[in-house]
Amino acid sequence: MQQGKTREAIEFINKAIEKDDANADAFNLRGVAYYELKEYPSALLDFGQAIKIKPTSYRPYFNRALLYTDENKLDSAFADYNKSAELAPDTADVFLNRGQLLVLMERPTEAIADFEKATKLDDNNKMAWYNLGNTYYRNKDYKKATLAFRQTVRLDAAYGKAFYGLGLAQWNDGEKDLGCTNLKQALNVGYSDAANALAQFCK
Repeated sequence: MQQGKTREAIEFINKAIEKDDANADAFNLRGVAYYELKEYPSALLDFGQAIKIKPTSYRPYFNRALLYTDENKLDSAFADYNKSAELAPDTADVFLNRGQLLVLMERPTEAIADFEKATKLDDNNKMAWYNLGNTYYRNKDYKKATLAFRQTVRLDAAYGKAFYGLGLAQWNDGEKDLGCTNLKQALNVGYSDAANALAQFCK
């Protein structure tokens, strides 16, 4: 069903491109459709064409970076996110995504800087807060991880994975009771991994 709709969308966009082959947004949109269908070579061509027509738009760089990340071409993805950040310095998702890429590249300090920038640009970006908490946690900075996870669950009270992270961060920071309370909450909202942590830490 979804694929059928995407195919229909491509036919519709083809007509728009036939009428105006200098429409960068149409090429970018068709690139996204091909990307969703995992037809990466076609998507790459369209993102490239969108960039050629309108090199000042960040979206085709941003979308191509997603594609490169999926293909494990991390350096190429990083270059495209850098260009996106240059063109759209006020867009939180650019920094969120570049941060996630930096985590994959095992550059946590730079990743933290990007996640923090994303939270400053958009205080309600729960994924930026969650990723910030996660990266602090991996760096064993449990106090800062706790603050970031707290902000995440404030934005989404049903986000079990964030309660799980919060519980573990608090437990590791010596706040054992609080940690166990949040691990229980993670389980309550359906995050089943919390059961193991509760069995291990909160007997």
